[in-house]
Amino acid sequence: MARLIPKKLRNKIALRILGFTASPEREKQGTAINHAKNLILVYHGETEAKYKLVKDIAHYLKKEFGLKRVMRLAYLDVEEKMTPIWHMRKLESDFFCQSDLNWFSKPVKNVEGFANEPYDILINLDPDASIPLDFFVAESKAKMKVSNYSSRRTKDYDILLPPMEGDNWKQRNHRIIKFLSESPLS
Repeated sequence: MARLIPKKLRNKIALRILGFTASPEREKQGTAINHAKNLILVYHGETEAKYKLVKDIAHYLKKEFGLKRVMRLAYLDVEEKMTPIWHMRKLESDFFCQSDLNWFSKPVKNVEGFANEPYDILINLDPDASIPLDFFVAESKAKMKVSNYSSRRTKDYDILLPPMEGDNWKQRNHRIIKFLSESPLS
């Protein structure tokens, strides 16, 4: 049935439903990165290079700020059987894909545990990159949600950093980490 509906129309319906999605009750608490115990990085996993870059960011956060756990969660825009070999489920790294979504792109499998865990900080490295990621962020019970500017669901974030002209992906996300490391949040 979902295959018969054009993708553009399905995306319009998904965005409409996303707009009406209620955020869960969660304990909101500002936390500087050096006081956090656990953190989750969510991103759109398009390439192996990006996967490695996010892995390096996680390693840096653990080493530099003494975080006990830095979870990486990616959305892969493929069916599970087409998952690239370099993106298998590993300790502190997981993904969800098209086969984990319902017909309007809401993740319904393999994400509930992550969404219900009260991480100290959730960092969305790719705001507005995919509707499934936006649904995940909306449903997460993380105590603090941070991202660069998002045009879809600003109400889901506690901190949104403004865009800077000429920024690339790496620079934008470096600014988030710098902000959280210098912030007097806790």
